[in-house]
Amino acid sequence: MSLSVEEMNKQLPAANVLPGEAVPYYMASGEGARYEINGQLVTVIARAADTGGIFSAAYISGGMGAESPFVSHSIEHKTLYVFDGILHVWLPGESRILTPGDSVVIPPNTPHAYRMASHYTRFLNWMTPGGGEKYYERVGTPIGSHVPPVRPGHQASLHEQAEVGAEFGITFPDVERVAPSFKHDAGLPPAQSPYFLSAGEGERLVSYQTMFTYLSRPANTGSNYFAVHTKGAKSPYIPLHFHSEHTENFLCTEGRMWLYANGREMLLTKGDFVHAPAGTIHSFAFDAHNTQMVGFLTPSVFNGFFEYFNQPTEDYMYTEGGEPFMDMEGFGRAQAEMDLTVVGPPPQRRTALDIP
Repeated sequence: MSLSVEEMNKQLPAANVLPGEAVPYYMASGEGARYEINGQLVTVIARAADTGGIFSAAYISGGMGAESPFVSHSIEHKTLYVFDGILHVWLPGESRILTPGDSVVIPPNTPHAYRMASHYTRFLNWMTPGGGEKYYERVGTPIGSHVPPVRPGHQASLHEQAEVGAEFGITFPDVERVAPSFKHDAGLPPAQSPYFLSAGEGERLVSYQTMFTYLSRPANTGSNYFAVHTKGAKSPYIPLHFHSEHTENFLCTEGRMWLYANGREMLLTKGDFVHAPAGTIHSFAFDAHNTQMVGFLTPSVFNGFFEYFNQPTEDYMYTEGGEPFMDMEGFGRAQAEMDLTVVGPPPQRRTALDIP
């Protein structure tokens, strides 16, 4: 049974455990349900059971040469986001070499494959509506390690993978792997289709010492979710608020940030994750220079929020310094017109001396 908004307002976040129900929780980088599949480490940080059946997510890491065959998901809409190393990704008729900050958006029924091209590569595999992570549980071998194995253990055959994958709408088509191109990808397509996006590209908006970049819009994801990259200077908390109709998910990709959720403060560094279901009272603050995060918001009812109080820009970096400002008129209009309920002023940020 799902919690009401009022009940969710009071739910203290769990820490470093998959809760099995849609409640707020924190997952430190490296924590989660861990499996080895053909020498790769799959770290599941969100299952459909933990998110109310709206998404799942896992980090996949490995050494040079670790790869997957071509796969196609009949249900899941996916985003792959590179955190570390070099990742070669194939789509039908094209392929790219991806480095940290690059991403690829993959609609259902799109064949895709990857190969890791550095001694340590790690990427995020985001899947909506979720459920595909059960494939990892069936094919993978549970392990206690937080790093990929030095030598592969059980090697799952393609026949074994296909047999299990059929239960989850996963097929393994025979598609040619073409040589990579070095095209720079600058924008989002107007409709749902697979696409690569180079780091720093996408629709960009800027405000005081902060830049927001859309990695995907609802039109790209079948209105299931959208993704926003945020980077900025040190900043105070924003006003305490919650959403009634959508879930917000935070992944720190660089630097250091505070995340406040239902009375608990969490310090996030690279790879840390927080799931804030609808009804979670939350706020965040950047605590290091040029901190960066990626937010996945699902469903996509909050699309357009950032346009209310930020200005479009062709620049690739925010300007540091200057007089603090915020378009409170635009923010107030967003409160009146969108899924946003402000419940109080920004929380008081702790200092290092306050931390036990």
